[in-house]
Amino acid sequence: MAHVRLANGGDLSVKLTVEEITAKLNASSGSGFVELPGEDGPFLVRPEAVLAVIADQRRGSAGFRVAQGAEAS
Repeated sequence: MAHVRLANGGDLSVKLTVEEITAKLNASSGSGFVELPGEDGPFLVRPEAVLAVIADQRRGSAGFRVAQGAEAS
């Protein structure tokens, strides 16, 4: 299980490993979309819209967090 962060700010849970997702994104043909298996069924993503792929070591615990209390300089 891994999480995919998209350019539009969305996060998707995918039933594949990071390596499997990366291979699918890199092997995409000219169709423009890649089908990935999600928990609620498959979904289509454009490889160029994927910003990050993160492994979920403990189901439901992975995600994208912003540090709190940090000040902009």
